[in-house]
Amino acid sequence: MEKIIHQIVSETVVKYLEYYETTGIVSLDKMSEALKELSDEMALQMLSAFIESADRSICESKSERKNDGITVHERNVPRTVFTSLGSFTYPRSYFKTPVGMSYMLDEMLSVSPYERIDAGVSAKLVNAAALHSYGRSASIVCGDKISRQSAWNKAMNTGEVAYIPEQSQETPETLHIFADEDHVSLQHGNNTIVPLVTVCAGKRAVSKGRNELIEPFHVHGYGLDKETLWNYVYALCAVKYDMSKIEKVHIYGDGASWIKSGTETFSNAIYLLDAFHYRKRMRSLFSGELSSRFALSTYDAIARNDIASFESKVMSLKSLILEKMPDSKARERKLKSIVENSGYILNHWEAIQNTKISGVIGSCTEAMVSHVLSERLSRNPMGWSKRGLSKMAMFRVFVINGGKIEAIDTLSWKYSDKRERVASQVEKYDKIVKLQHDEIFKDAKNWTLFNYDNKISGKTTGSKVALDALGKLRNVS
Repeated sequence: MEKIIHQIVSETVVKYLEYYETTGIVSLDKMSEALKELSDEMALQMLSAFIESADRSICESKSERKNDGITVHERNVPRTVFTSLGSFTYPRSYFKTPVGMSYMLDEMLSVSPYERIDAGVSAKLVNAAALHSYGRSASIVCGDKISRQSAWNKAMNTGEVAYIPEQSQETPETLHIFADEDHVSLQHGNNTIVPLVTVCAGKRAVSKGRNELIEPFHVHGYGLDKETLWNYVYALCAVKYDMSKIEKVHIYGDGASWIKSGTETFSNAIYLLDAFHYRKRMRSLFSGELSSRFALSTYDAIARNDIASFESKVMSLKSLILEKMPDSKARERKLKSIVENSGYILNHWEAIQNTKISGVIGSCTEAMVSHVLSERLSRNPMGWSKRGLSKMAMFRVFVINGGKIEAIDTLSWKYSDKRERVASQVEKYDKIVKLQHDEIFKDAKNWTLFNYDNKISGKTTGSKVALDALGKLRNVS
């Protein structure tokens, strides 16, 4: 085994040097791509040698297998799996055990039945798919060697992942929570909403005119009722902070009932109307030449917390529209807009006044929804299945929070009682393989093989001279 490994390395070094002899210095991209191909080829040869050695050691453990009632049913059954090194085919033995048939080597390698993409590549695909389309993630991870459908399958087969925040070293006096929702198209033409809650300890200046939130984390609420969502948000806050030290909680939103209900979960919470939605309503209220003349005085009434003055200005605006605009559908639309937008302001009057209290940092609900959800879920024309949307909302928020989907998360099969019994038997032979592994590599740092000219066939070349010189480096570690 040791000689096989050294031979693979020797042949690869020759290829490296011959490549350099032939091409010399060329563009960086061409050199890096060529050397990567040679390295991947060597890695695949190494992988094949390791796996064949492991399978052989199981087959040669005849006394152990006889005691356990395990017999070889078939040898050299090929299995092809797409790995991070590309497509890889290896032979393995099929065993008959007291609890059923088993490819014991597949169990040791954590290669699931019927899977043609290994768990490590699957995890990379799902992590990429959280940020990009399925087609783009397949291209990024596998260079278009697998299909968009395969990337989708891996995402659908991945289990639940949940973000658990790390405990913060400091608990702020005021906790800031931004809540909004993304409107997402479902298949067959229906729409749905995906609630998003962002929690942070405040904001800090990054550069002139640019700020960032302090230790933010996000929670999506697709498929959850409002009480469950806010209880979940509170639980994560309790993991991250000492809630007994938080004096105030500011919840920013557009006035939706599910957002305002957060004040019931956080007893010390104050609800504030999101500035984006406030300005949007005010612009709609005073759009047009006739309406604009009332803008400054109405803004002043809101600033002075004078609700009577605000209502008076709105009444004057409606009278002016009735007087100056001819009876038409345009006038009806304008009056309807005035009623709706002024009603919105009045319904959220207290939440608007709350934005003036000390410690308010301003709202960024729209920006959070755009960055966390919309870029993947709703910005481009697409229709989601409910299952696909639930999975992607979970992955997206998990990855944006800094989480990483691991290989074990992507395994599509679950252990049955029968498979667990097979797996427990495999553990014994896994130890046998490891014992052989230790024996093989006890003298693995013996570099004397590089001295032998017969390791490299052919005429004496610059590559051969360089390789001979490499063999004299006895103390490479």
